[in-house]
Parts: sequence; C-alpha cells; structure tokens
Amino acid sequence: MIPWFQYTVINVGPIPIQVWGFFVALGMIVSIILIQKYSYSFVGTHSKKIIDLAFWMIIFGIIGARFFHAFFYEPSFFLENPAEIIKLWKGGMSSFGGLFGAGLAFVLLRKKYHVTKENITKVVDLISFSALFGWMVGRIGCVMIHDHLGKRSDSFIAIKYIGGARLETALLEILGLIPLAIIFIFSWYKKRRSGWYISMLFVYYGILRLVLDFYRAEDIVQADARYFGLTPAQYFAILLVIAGIYIFRKKR
Repeated sequence: MIPWFQYTVINVGPIPIQVWGFFVALGMIVSIILIQKYSYSFVGTHSKKIIDLAFWMIIFGIIGARFFHAFFYEPSFFLENPAEIIKLWKGGMSSFGGLFGAGLAFVLLRKKYHVTKENITKVVDLISFSALFGWMVGRIGCVMIHDHLGKRSDSFIAIKYIGGARLETALLEILGLIPLAIIFIFSWYKKRRSGWYISMLFVYYGILRLVLDFYRAEDIVQADARYFGLTPAQYFAILLVIAGIYIFRKKR
C-alpha cells in the first residue's frame, strides 16, 4: 500500500504556501500555456482574445465551484452562515460547479472575444484539450491534502490512513484520466472533426466520475452529501455524458 503522507502548507521562508491552491493555480497556468501554444492548430490563429476568454472562464469557474459546493454539498451550514461562502481559503469547491461557471462565462462573453458560429466548436475543442491536462495537475493538490477520502480497502493503491487504509478517489481520478490524456495526445496526429475533443472529454469524464463516486467514503465526518443514494457530482456526471453524446451526434 501507499505509505501515509499529507502536505497542506509548505513554508518558503516566511511565506506559507497552500499546497492545494498551489497545484490548482499551476493547473490553470498549464491550461493557459497549452491554449496559447495550440490555438493556431485548433483555431487557425494565435488570438490573444482566446486567452482573455479563458481567464474569465477561470474566474467564473472559481465562483461557480464555490456556490455549487455551498448549495449542493453543505446547504444547511451555508444557509445558516452565508458569510462563509466567500471564505474560499477554508476549502469547499465543486468541480462541476467550476465547469458550470466556466461554461456560463463562455456563453456570456464569447461574442466579446470574437468567438463566432464558424469557429465556436474549434475554440471549445482547444479549451477541452488544454483543460484536461491542467485538471490532472490540479487534482494532485487534492491528493496531497486528502480531501477526497474513499472507502476502506486493502488494494495496493490504497493509502495507509490512521484507523485503516482507504482509497483516495482523487488519485484514482488522475489514474483514470491518463488513458484519455494519451488518446488526446495521439489524436493530435490525426485530423478530428470539430467537437470531437469536447464530446470525448464530457463522455469519458462523466462515466469516470459516475463510477468513482461510488467509492467515496460514507463513514467519515465530512462525507459527501447524497440524494437518493447518489452524490451531486454523479447527477451532473450523467448530464455531462448526455451532453457529450448530443454534441458528438450533432457534429457528426
């Protein structure tokens, strides 16, 4: 099994660095760099407008991630303590809320940043391609602080927690996304129809997340909320798969 480890804060001289925030920020930077590097290949132009749009998608994504967590995972706590919603440093972010916020920013601002009907799918493919690798980097922060505890297990990829070894669903997610990352990299050398990357990402990640959330711990203090046996993320994962299939069929 994997030995116990946990890194929440690393002090660089007098400056404390939050490990989770560092990897999330690093993942965002990786995505922006990839957007800048491959924008010409996807869209046919090195437009700074796409970078500006991606920046606002990140801002909206952070806001969406926080509000989704507040209203779907801990609604009673945040309704009683609404001021806590703005305290991002205390943790609590929803990945699907981040996706919703980013999507909202794209819809509201795409015309301002010159995303037209002619190139909209190419831009979305570029963002999807870049976001996958940034997402995997960001998930490393989740593994470091262990905020996604899984069920008890004696698997060789379980982590030796105090009180018994458990799976780490963030680690499982990274491992599960590696095949998709390989597919994306090798697909780069073949011409794909517009919409292939976004539909592939939605369907693959939706199925992966739907399955992995069944392995999340239910016997801990801060276990994920469940509605009719499923976590909020699993409901959104189902919608993500449906959206991916719809995009694929429509573009075909």
